[in-house]
Amino acid sequence: MMRSHEQLRALLPRLLEAMAANARDDVAALWRELDHGLLTHMDAEERFILPVFAHVDRTEALDLLRQHGQIREQLLELGVAVDLHYLRFERSEEFLQILLTHAAREERLLYHWADDRLAPGVLEAVRARVAADAAERGSRPHLVG
Repeated sequence: MMRSHEQLRALLPRLLEAMAANARDDVAALWRELDHGLLTHMDAEERFILPVFAHVDRTEALDLLRQHGQIREQLLELGVAVDLHYLRFERSEEFLQILLTHAAREERLLYHWADDRLAPGVLEAVRARVAADAAERGSRPHLVG
């Protein structure tokens, strides 16, 4: 999952550059990549990692889940703005900063714990789920951890 965040971090500057250049086709393609990757990534965490982590720290697991909901809402709102060619650079930058802050929190709280505590089969299930979702959507698994 850490690799997933690294791939996300690599995608974000490309998206911001496309927005700054007003390259609408590139923005739309990169936004779709971000959208699909984030949704797949969060789904895998919610199905396989957070339920187990909730037994260790319920408050943190619920808060991470709440953040996922907020990210989904903003992702949808901004996706509509991308489709309408109305997305403001500043708003995008704010959202991307929220993603980076969330990713850092997950890495600190969740991923080190998962690497030490989760059975290898669970981590493989996460990778398989992300890859299957990507194949279903007809895209590469950009955010596989």
